[in-house]
Amino acid sequence: MNIAKILSIALIAGAGAWSPALAQSLPNSTMLAAGVWTTPEISAVCQAYVAKRVPVGGDQQRQSMMAACIKKAYAREVARQSRKKG
Repeated sequence: MNIAKILSIALIAGAGAWSPALAQSLPNSTMLAAGVWTTPEISAVCQAYVAKRVPVGGDQQRQSMMAACIKKAYAREVARQSRKKG
């Protein structure tokens, strides 16, 4: 029982340590929510994307779609930057 607790705590701590390392890989990164990092450029692209696809008044849907867009675009940009370096 104690081993399971220790392993679950280690897993959570490891996941938490991974997010800041990812955020540091792009300059001017800002955390919007836990695990959601962005740059001004990515935010602008995702705002335009969400504005076209979510009807007026769909606040919860807009927030969810914005977070998903930002996470995907940020990960894509990190991969692009790492290919340039390596």
